[in-house]
Amino acid sequence: MRLHALLVITLVAACGEDVIGEDTAASCPPTDPPSFTNFGEAFFTSYCLDCHSQAKRGDDRNGAPVTIDFDTRSLVRENTSRIDKQAAFGPAAQNRLMPPSDHAAQPTDAERIRLGEYIGCEIGR
Repeated sequence: MRLHALLVITLVAACGEDVIGEDTAASCPPTDPPSFTNFGEAFFTSYCLDCHSQAKRGDDRNGAPVTIDFDTRSLVRENTSRIDKQAAFGPAAQNRLMPPSDHAAQPTDAERIRLGEYIGCEIGR
């Protein structure tokens, strides 16, 4: 199964298309909701800005598209669906496409669940 998933990802990437997982359907928790200030900023700094930063150029982006950055809340909000489908966990899906498996720092499952909740809060579900 894991080999099959890797093959599909490789084939789609070779065709030049985005590899996107499934919508997690995660929702904003009624108590202690995550925000950019109390969760998002630290999460994106720890796991995403090594590649997805406006300050990164050329090879320093490690293949990250030039148009996809997460330096600010507004940039994150522009990409909530993409982030959800590539890195978040929720009741409908568990996505581990980002950060890439060869990236030294990887979010825990609990952090991925919280990321799904954070996105739920950002988009109001």
